[in-house]
Amino acid sequence: MEPMQLSPIPSAAADNQPVLATCSPFVGRVGELARIRRVLLSRRGPRGVLIAGPSGIGKTRLLDEAPALAPRRRLITLHPHAEAAVSGHGTHGTDPHRSPATARTLAELTRLAERDPADAWLLSVDDAQLLGPELWPLLHEAARHPTGKLLVSVTTDGNGLPPELLALWSDRALVRMDLQPLDATGVKELTDSLLEGGLGQTSAARLAQWCDGSPRLLREVARAAVEQGLLVRSEGCWHFAGDRLPVPPSVLELVEPQLRDLDEAGRVVLELVALAGSPRLASVEQFCDTGQLEELERRNLLRVVDGSADPSGAPRVRIAHPLASYAMSCGVPPLRRRRRLRDWVTAHQGLTALMADDDCLRLAEWHLEAHETPPRALLDRAIEQSLRDPALPSAVRLTWAAWRHYPGTDTAELHARALTASADFPRLAAFLTTVRACGPGYARALERAEAHSMLLQARYEELDRLLPRLPAGEQAYFRMTSRYFQGGFGDACALAGALRRNGPAEHALEAGLIMMGSLCHMGRPEQALSLYATLRAELDGAPGGPTKFHADSLEELHASALHYCGRFDEAERIHWREYAQAVQSHHVRIDAQRGLALGHLLHDRGTVEAALKYFTFTSSYRVGWRQWQVKAGIHAALAVSCLPADRRPDDPLPDGLTAGDAGHCAMFLAVVQARRHHERGDTAVAERVLHGAVAGALADGAHADAAIGLHECARLSLPAPERAPADLHLEGAFLPARWAYAEAYRSGEPKLMGRVARAFADMGAGLFAAEAYAELARFHQRSGGTKAATAATARARELLRGCGPVDTPPLRFLGHSALLSDRERLIAGLAAGGLSDKEVAERLSLSVRTVNNHLYRVYRKVGAANRRDLRTLMTRRRGV
Repeated sequence: MEPMQLSPIPSAAADNQPVLATCSPFVGRVGELARIRRVLLSRRGPRGVLIAGPSGIGKTRLLDEAPALAPRRRLITLHPHAEAAVSGHGTHGTDPHRSPATARTLAELTRLAERDPADAWLLSVDDAQLLGPELWPLLHEAARHPTGKLLVSVTTDGNGLPPELLALWSDRALVRMDLQPLDATGVKELTDSLLEGGLGQTSAARLAQWCDGSPRLLREVARAAVEQGLLVRSEGCWHFAGDRLPVPPSVLELVEPQLRDLDEAGRVVLELVALAGSPRLASVEQFCDTGQLEELERRNLLRVVDGSADPSGAPRVRIAHPLASYAMSCGVPPLRRRRRLRDWVTAHQGLTALMADDDCLRLAEWHLEAHETPPRALLDRAIEQSLRDPALPSAVRLTWAAWRHYPGTDTAELHARALTASADFPRLAAFLTTVRACGPGYARALERAEAHSMLLQARYEELDRLLPRLPAGEQAYFRMTSRYFQGGFGDACALAGALRRNGPAEHALEAGLIMMGSLCHMGRPEQALSLYATLRAELDGAPGGPTKFHADSLEELHASALHYCGRFDEAERIHWREYAQAVQSHHVRIDAQRGLALGHLLHDRGTVEAALKYFTFTSSYRVGWRQWQVKAGIHAALAVSCLPADRRPDDPLPDGLTAGDAGHCAMFLAVVQARRHHERGDTAVAERVLHGAVAGALADGAHADAAIGLHECARLSLPAPERAPADLHLEGAFLPARWAYAEAYRSGEPKLMGRVARAFADMGAGLFAAEAYAELARFHQRSGGTKAATAATARARELLRGCGPVDTPPLRFLGHSALLSDRERLIAGLAAGGLSDKEVAERLSLSVRTVNNHLYRVYRKVGAANRRDLRTLMTRRRGV
């Protein structure tokens, strides 16, 4: 029986042609730009910066961006590579046919050197290794000029610095900067911008992984894919049509000079290292002699990296240059790739030794790329590794191969699981249809996979109809998870406890994770931390295998529990670590899931614009599971509502979203909706939305969510619910502080608000602390404590310096708002937003005369002459 090959799922835009984005962003070089800026703005010290690095690493782009850091300097550019192209020869020798552009540059530089020495200028030289000998004295003269600065780039593809540049660096005239490949975050941002319409998640991850941080290689591969028609449109974005990536001719031209004098034996070693995917040094030494390796290392073609990132601690061998590594990995034809695989296996006396020590995942993929059928034992090990890491694109590819070559209910279930983990639900639906046709036994085996698919697409009613066909333990698992995602935290916690005590062992960890999340929503994060210690011990003592697929979620929930406890610094360290690991390992879906949790913490810290970046999902950066997609949209809208009007992007909230759709994020959706109604002046509707959400949270036992809703009522100057809880069971420091803010606002008690402000500040919740100090200033001003009000206002401004651009109701008219009533602040905000007096009156069900009188008093109190002044004063942060 041969399973049917699945083809790309068509979309309405299938006939569209891919188009390269016209302008790619400058990303990932913040530290380098800061260092260049210091040198350019300094009056003493080094005269410039020498930027060194291999081809394609981004030196030219950095050189283009850097002059903006010193706009008062007159920019002079010199491009020796253009000079070499005009002259038709290489890097040395005096050229009698100097280009007009170079002649003009030299003439301008000479005039500046002879003129007023106070005239500041900046000489930018790209590819300085191509300078002719007659230009070196001029460069040295420029480095000695009292008001001149230099930016010089040099390509070091296996070569040292030219002696003339080495002299400038040795004399400390220039600061040397060895440019490294883009980090994983920069690669992700650049990949997102390559194509109009976006590159699909799996394709983007493959491209980022193979290009190894080279910006030029990323762009050239995308260009070649467009030109060669290797992209297909599916699910609203572009995907590589096959398993192989294109090898651009421009890349081969850059790599060929490095390989030109290499003998066949040396090429074979490079090919093996590339195809084996950074193998262990001991494995490579079994194939070739040490002298051969030393020669390749001397020519800067191979490098040995330490084994700190490897579980065995064994050193590994890599191709030194990303361009050469890509050309060797992707440019080897299938039959030659097949021969290299057999050479590699033969050198190690069969697969057994390789499977014991080397990367089984890469070895299995090498078999598939060479059109060889991987042995079942190798394939099983590779699938286990791909799901454990998790390397989801590889898991999908390998499980499909397992189903294709070794069809059975076990391989069918593995492939369905990999597709579910990757959130590839359209392909999963097509696969389930194919497998059901193989017989009733297959259909029964895939009922669990189908249930997972329904759960993660929020198809709860369909899931309920399917559950009676599953074993009792599976039913309990899906009911528990479904209740959690629908916001029934008390029920979910109880079901999780029962499942851990009496259910199947395979669900014990997942039940613990659901219990941790439920406890956080219920306001008991300290109990969640205690449970984390138990789960961590269980996981560390468990053998390897699919169970460890959930290990990364445990650390995410650990950080979230610390977050809810108010231990922000500890939580942020874990979130950053988990996010960076997911991005650097190109773990699709996992990176967005980690980013979402990190963004939530950053938002509560008050760095709203930074948080929005992690909430903004794209075709190549998304979770794909319905609950997380909805959560991202809600949290993005939450962040946007805290930004000034002129910095707000398009509305990220999905259309027609209801509290039922939001599920476990229902309270955050209510906050977004209430803020929008409040901004429009519909305070009664905003009040009704928040009060309803608080009542729903209390009914579900979600005391943390209730505290958030009560806090938001106070932030919007709305009354608390009539049946506000007299007591909430809240643990830690953060959640009680949010509830205490609401209590302090309701009572008008300065001492309580002062304690709240200090608590927020101590834990690092900068925006919440600034808002509390702003309210404290109003309390003091109304009671005649002018000096205390001034001190509280100054503290609020100090905290806002770390928040970036924000605009929330408690902060409006900071320094003046102590003089304004809540009604005056609301009317002033609507008027500053552009509404006429009549429109404000209609929104608030007041007469136009009443609005006029309120605005007259506002103008007098804050010193505004008109609406334009009012708009400026509303968001001004004097001293920020």
